[in-house]
Amino acid sequence: MPPDVTGRNKLGNTAACTSRIGLTIDEAAEYTGIGRNTLRRLVGWGKIPVLRIGRKTIIRADVMDYFMQLNQGRDLLECEQVRAAD
Repeated sequence: MPPDVTGRNKLGNTAACTSRIGLTIDEAAEYTGIGRNTLRRLVGWGKIPVLRIGRKTIIRADVMDYFMQLNQGRDLLECEQVRAAD
């Protein structure tokens, strides 16, 4: 869906979340529906590869798509159940 003048599409998602190659933790949380703290935990466990620039953490959007597909039906709060998106 194309964005309107506010930058949001008709579903309420920001255009940046679907057109940018890299997402911050907050943007990735909005994009996937996974909570920010859970995403931070998954990054800390090494399940989601990231790019760190100073204090900023960037996650590639295609990696998030792959991670979601790879872990469909798994409990993301159980480290041993989560498959890494390498």
